[in-house]
Amino acid sequence: MLVKIGLDLGYANITLSNASADIYREPSVAIVDKNTRRILSIGARAALKNEGEEFENGVMIRPFKNGLLYSSDLTAEIVKNVIDAVKPAEKIRCLIALPSDFLPKQEAEMFSMLSAAGVSEYFSVKRSVAALIGAGYSPLISAISVNIGASSTEIAVLHKGEILTSVRESIGGEDFDKAIKQHILEQGDMNVSLLVARTIKEHLGAVWQGRESESIDIEGTLSLTGSRVKMSISTEDVVGVFEKPLKNLILSVANVVKKIPIEYVNEIFENGVVLTGGGAELYGLDTMMSKVLGISVTKPHNAIDSVAKGLSRIHNFLPSKKKLTGKNITSQIAKFYENAHSKQDTNTSASSDDDVKFDIN
Repeated sequence: MLVKIGLDLGYANITLSNASADIYREPSVAIVDKNTRRILSIGARAALKNEGEEFENGVMIRPFKNGLLYSSDLTAEIVKNVIDAVKPAEKIRCLIALPSDFLPKQEAEMFSMLSAAGVSEYFSVKRSVAALIGAGYSPLISAISVNIGASSTEIAVLHKGEILTSVRESIGGEDFDKAIKQHILEQGDMNVSLLVARTIKEHLGAVWQGRESESIDIEGTLSLTGSRVKMSISTEDVVGVFEKPLKNLILSVANVVKKIPIEYVNEIFENGVVLTGGGAELYGLDTMMSKVLGISVTKPHNAIDSVAKGLSRIHNFLPSKKKLTGKNITSQIAKFYENAHSKQDTNTSASSDDDVKFDIN
């Protein structure tokens, strides 16, 4: 049995998907042994602790905080844990989403980790392209893919399947969380965790008018005394707090848009920007970006799942050629898609694969 999986090792989440687009997500956190640096727990169980918190023999860390390969040994162990979760599987074909600025040497290192973990066939694709396909678009489209992750944003300009520009900018959803955290400290002399700040952003945050006024209760620590306190915060309390990260994000997209060759502008602007990723869920972001850039901006339902869905869809038209193993197939995706649809090759359909269940812990 050949099991086809998609893998995205994100700054905030580790995401697995199968060829049927079933998605399994765990937080990108781990508890490691303080002495041996071996992983004791990954994902939701580890997320119950705070970053840097020590207990018994372990400490909680965010393994990809400084990049996927900042600690290669730790990344390799995480990959092994993730692949071990794919059961049952005699043979595994893995398509992994990687940042646009990943070097060939770094990709080769990731492929070695997948091979050592027992993966039979492995390929990579740029995260921004997988996100565009996962949003429901054809790989032959002309459009601008903007995938906003927790720590960075992947921007790619495509014209009929060809990638004209692909960059990664260090601005993401967590920058908006930090803006709220800083605002509450300045206004109320109260420290809150990034998790609380993210909750405020999701329930109250907005960058365009139209969000109904609400309020939620939060808990934090007074910076002077260290006392734990509770307070209520409303939609009006966080108006305007996102100005700096919002400006940086829109400028990043605008700088890429300015580089589009004039002969392709009309076709690309016809579809405009496709906004994906967890950071895209901020209320009114699509409207704000459209108004400022002067082009259409669309956002799929459950934008956070776009990369995972894209990896699943790519699997369904990716040919079974072992010579592709160990390669970045981003530039070939449009051709694979076109060939699969012209030949109606049923061998690449999701129905040919058994469903697989995941359990990292």
